[in-house]
Amino acid sequence: MTDPVSTLNALVAGFSGTMGVWARSLQTDEVIQVGASDDTFPSASTIKLAIFYEVMRQAGEGRLDLSEPRELRTEDKVPGCGVLRDLSPGIRLPLRDLATLMMIISDNTASNMCIDAVGIESVNRSMDELGLTGLRLRWKFFGAPAGQPVNAAVPSQLGRLMDMIVRRQVLTPEACDEMLRVMKQVQSPYAARYLPGGSQYDRPPEGPVIAAKFGSITGCRHEVGAVWKGGRGFVFSVMTKDCKDERRVEDNEGVLAVGRAVAILYRHFLEP
Repeated sequence: MTDPVSTLNALVAGFSGTMGVWARSLQTDEVIQVGASDDTFPSASTIKLAIFYEVMRQAGEGRLDLSEPRELRTEDKVPGCGVLRDLSPGIRLPLRDLATLMMIISDNTASNMCIDAVGIESVNRSMDELGLTGLRLRWKFFGAPAGQPVNAAVPSQLGRLMDMIVRRQVLTPEACDEMLRVMKQVQSPYAARYLPGGSQYDRPPEGPVIAAKFGSITGCRHEVGAVWKGGRGFVFSVMTKDCKDERRVEDNEGVLAVGRAVAILYRHFLEP
């Protein structure tokens, strides 16, 4: 069997920018770390996993009501991913639905409304309490002043957050299960590209099952998630930056690199 670390090292070496890979088996606890897995990257939308965590944490403590409607205002609307930017001001959606939009289609407006509900400092404080000090939410989406540090993540720490959720080591088992239920509906995860079925919609009933959150800004393509098949699974976090391919297309070099990395991990952890 080909050594996955050697194969991943070759993938990282051939990438035009910087790449970090972190993964952990849910059965053996084997950890694979390759490339810049402990370096800081612009988080793009992967920081939404930390926001989702904080929404569920505060709801579990009774500080937030997930069923409480939140009104969409004109000033809430921001560019980028999502549908709320194109809907009429004045509509009201439960916080639960805003969090779902944030995760499934990476809706930036919904994400900012979730941030308003929980607070930036609360997100960072919760990450600190988990020992994930490299996960930093500094601004709402499209709110960072020019020249200021952006929202940030570290591949290994992002992977550890996902690992804790999958293993139900944080919050409550019910909250973790709800987070995973939502993340299994994420549209077009990069991880699906080279796995059986090839997309979130075409995979065979026997699996694999993917729960994920991707992120994308110029020069960066990321994904954090988990893959299961046949009672086995693994958690992964793959991040890229400084990619020379700046096209916003499905075959962007970063998208392909993330998909190939997850496929290598899949063959190692889940195939006989």
